Amino acid sequence: MGKRTTQSKKKGDSRPNPLKANNINDLQTELERIDESSKKHPASQLKNKEKRRELVLMRNQTKKKLKSKLRRQRQKRKEETGEEEVVKVKTIENQREKDDTYVDQADEELQEEKQHDEYTPYFNKEYDPQILLTTSIKHTGAIFRFMRELKETIPNSFFYYRKKVPLKELVEMAKEKGFTDIMVVYERLRKPYRIILTHLPEGPTIEFKVTNVIYHDEIEECAKNTGFAPELIFKNFDTKLGFRLSRILNSLFPHTPQIEGRQVATFHNQRDYIFFRHHRFIFSDEFDKVRLQEIGPRFCLRLLSIQKGTFDNQFGEYEWYYKNKMGVKRRKFYL
Repeated sequence: MGKRTTQSKKKGDSRPNPLKANNINDLQTELERIDESSKKHPASQLKNKEKRRELVLMRNQTKKKLKSKLRRQRQKRKEETGEEEVVKVKTIENQREKDDTYVDQADEELQEEKQHDEYTPYFNKEYDPQILLTTSIKHTGAIFRFMRELKETIPNSFFYYRKKVPLKELVEMAKEKGFTDIMVVYERLRKPYRIILTHLPEGPTIEFKVTNVIYHDEIEECAKNTGFAPELIFKNFDTKLGFRLSRILNSLFPHTPQIEGRQVATFHNQRDYIFFRHHRFIFSDEFDKVRLQEIGPRFCLRLLSIQKGTFDNQFGEYEWYYKNKMGVKRRKFYL
């Protein structure tokens, strides 16, 4: 009585003690096995509080001992061979959940979509983009600072003072004037908050959330914008939704970049946040070195929805929209 009993191994379980492993690969495999087991059989499934606590302590202690032993083995190998092992760092990006919508540029379905979506005439160079920039009906003077820098960044863009014109009337007016896209910037607490982008004449309509805006004059040693059409870089738009969004953003800029301007605009997707940066190449006198000088502005976009057709907040049909539960899984991304 009073003696603590230990749980015997299950019949047929011949798994060796993970702490007895001496090979670096075996130790690494055991660490990955424990992580995988924690995902498949989390401690939260146990109703008994004491058993849940024991399981968490056991896993954490085993992982700590494995990591210590792995670190000693790597140090020993380094002393013997003089070569340091390259350790792959785990990040949320490289542990991303597998997505069935990943696309390959050579995929037949993707190539067919390129030929039949709303932006095919643009990529066939049938027209030059003409962007109408405007604000929400209720706005303050603070929004014009962002509108001015947006107009300088996107060539062939024109600002229209909206007054009290409804958005549906604005769409019809823009069609008559020959515009290809309308960009409406909404304001909150005297800062840019939302962007609604409508492609004319038949959509789609895209809504973004805007955060972390840093203006041209707030950037240290910034370059002056000279109005040249920039080269475009799209990074990490790997899924079908990401590919569609990259085509939408690409269609805002002229087909052919003006190389003499040495400007480059980057849309970098990281964890479904799209970071925009605008730079200029600076070459040395001998043209053997190059560096980047930022022009600005900087801001971050978060895709909220893609709606079929032009703007319709009552009866519009959505291709995709962001739900609150989408942000629960840290390793699940959509772009």
